[in-house]
Amino acid sequence: MNKISAYLRACRIEYLPAEILGVVIPFLLSGKFLISLPILEALIVFFLLYWSGFLINALEDVEVDEKFKKYVASAVNELGKSTLKIIILIHLAISFVLSFHISLQISNMWLFIFVVISTFFGLSYSIKPFHFKVRGALHSTLAFSAIFAPFFFLYYVIAGFPPASIFFIMIALTITHYGIALVNQSQDYIEDKEVGLATPAVRWGLAETLIFALILSLTGLFVSFIGIWTFFNGKEALAFTTCVILIFAYSFPLKGIWKLIKISIEEIEIVEKISRIRELLNYPIWQMTGIVGLLVASFIIFLTS
Repeated sequence: MNKISAYLRACRIEYLPAEILGVVIPFLLSGKFLISLPILEALIVFFLLYWSGFLINALEDVEVDEKFKKYVASAVNELGKSTLKIIILIHLAISFVLSFHISLQISNMWLFIFVVISTFFGLSYSIKPFHFKVRGALHSTLAFSAIFAPFFFLYYVIAGFPPASIFFIMIALTITHYGIALVNQSQDYIEDKEVGLATPAVRWGLAETLIFALILSLTGLFVSFIGIWTFFNGKEALAFTTCVILIFAYSFPLKGIWKLIKISIEEIEIVEKISRIRELLNYPIWQMTGIVGLLVASFIIFLTS
């Protein structure tokens, strides 16, 4: 049981509720709730690759996590690095085999190639020598591999290539939640700087990163409005209602980010800034509120499809 608990902690089980809700959204946006073998296999691939990203990050950042995210570092130490590497390889092997089988079933080998490419970027985000996490603009590959690619992959298996309106919503989700992810990573500013990790907050500055994250989140919300109004063409009341729901849902992380920005520009010691930021920051909840808002918006789209 201890090993299972350690595995779940390394997979960041606290994010599982948001991941489960996120899985439902492609079904709602597609207007289909069919279950077939390719879809079941796609769901397995989704979770295995998502958890692989967390496992690799935990493995690579164990020294840093020992200073703050001790529950993640302890999970790595309980499992053992060698065991964790084997688990990651098993995740990847199963995911690639299933993805290849899905591609055969839907007669589209490009989907398998898409999974391989997105997995490469997902692994390279944490793994050296690539380590996109500290490569400036390449940090944004996280948005593609961890947000856009899994969402697009599931939708494609369910319903094929999305129409423009749904594609806009996918892009919006990617931009907004990448902004929220930047905020979450900013709380590690002191530890990352001490060990020489040039993450965005270290490279650009704490306040600058938080401001950029807010701009990204607002931009993503605006892009979602474009997708919604395009989808509800001629149905202004439905479009307006759906946009209001999203504004309300994302108001929680947006207001939170604004509070963090105000802390980051205060004339106080950086240690106190980070301490106060950690007290206010609640990444799983902020992520969840946005996902719940998108889930409700997607349900409206599903009902009118």
